[in-house]
Amino acid sequence: MKLLSRAALSEHLLTVAGANREVLREAPKERGKQVAMGAVLLTTAGLAVVSASYALRIALHLWVPVAILGGLVWGLVILNLDRWLVVSSPRLKSKLGTLAMAVPRVVLAVLIGAVVSTPLTLAVFSAEIGTEVRVMAAEAEDEFNQRMQDDSRTAELEAEQARIAELEADLADGVTQDDVNEAPAVVDVQRRLDEVTARYEAAEAAYNAEIDGTGGTGDQGFGPATDARRADRDRLRAERDDLARQLEALKAETYDQLLAEEAQKTIDQENELADLRADVTSLQQRLDAEAAAHEAAVDDSDGILARLTAMSRLEEGNPTLGTAHRLLFWFMTALECLPILFKTMLALGPPSLYERLLALGDEKVEERVKLRMQTEYEEAEVLARSALGAAEARAARMLEAESRATGMVLDAQLEVTRQGVERWRDEQFGDTRRSNGHGTDLVKHL
Repeated sequence: MKLLSRAALSEHLLTVAGANREVLREAPKERGKQVAMGAVLLTTAGLAVVSASYALRIALHLWVPVAILGGLVWGLVILNLDRWLVVSSPRLKSKLGTLAMAVPRVVLAVLIGAVVSTPLTLAVFSAEIGTEVRVMAAEAEDEFNQRMQDDSRTAELEAEQARIAELEADLADGVTQDDVNEAPAVVDVQRRLDEVTARYEAAEAAYNAEIDGTGGTGDQGFGPATDARRADRDRLRAERDDLARQLEALKAETYDQLLAEEAQKTIDQENELADLRADVTSLQQRLDAEAAAHEAAVDDSDGILARLTAMSRLEEGNPTLGTAHRLLFWFMTALECLPILFKTMLALGPPSLYERLLALGDEKVEERVKLRMQTEYEEAEVLARSALGAAEARAARMLEAESRATGMVLDAQLEVTRQGVERWRDEQFGDTRRSNGHGTDLVKHL
């Protein structure tokens, strides 16, 4: 069973390598090389499967079985390409010609190897790259927040929101005593009242000091000075009381006036508030959409491009890591290019027994094809000549038959013509005889 499975595996590898089994039966020692070539092709295809599966997983975040299925499809594509590159590599008579034919295939193999090797090298350094990707995401987040903070729309939004809060508070409070006290006319009267009150209190203090002798003239008791100070105090008190009455009346009048103005002001404020709320809602939606888009971009910032960028940043800060990455990359690329490189090296060396037998087989096939084509050509030529002779004979017979038919037609036409002339003559002669007979009878009658 083990030998059978090994033989079956060898047969599959020969199929992968595109080997000619008829030639291998004549040169069994060459079988191992072709089996090895098939194994190399399968190895590169296996690397392509791993690479594509990892790339699909990190780039598109596919479910693992789906990513593996995609990797298998990609591996099959790479296997077919590598197999075509190996099978189609010709051996020309000159090494320079062989090398010239091999160069485009080698270049294509290098490109394929680079594509396949990139995800593999990223997978090897995935830990370091993941850390750097998170750092890049944090930097992008800080940059976005700073940009949004410096954006004029943010300042506009804050100003409109502050204005909305101010309008809402004003509408909720209505007309307050503070609004009345802040009216210019009320402020003016209040200022005058405060001044008069201060002067009154000073006059009251001076009057009391004059009575007890602690101020003024220094004499205790009542007198002319006391009367003067009392008169001054009473005058200021009357002025103060008058201003207080004016202030109360002005406040009542101002309150009524503010209530009247508040009705129209409320309408204007409500209209302004509605416009501001609409503007804020629209602006907030745009900013939220940008923030959501940025968040989605940050969430998806661990793809192939982001990891390549992170790898470049790591290489700039760590030359050792850069050297290791490049060596690994070129090693993987060389593995992917191994089949075509191996085939090119064999093509530049002396032809092997397998190649010589394969060339002889091709020559035999070419000779058989040439012989078959020559035979077919000769057979076609003989058939053409036979057909030409037969056609000529048929043409001669047809010409003879046509000549006979033409002669018979002419003879018949001549006989018909002769008979017609005889009938015409007989008719003419008959008419003449009848005319002569009538004339004789007439003469006899007379």
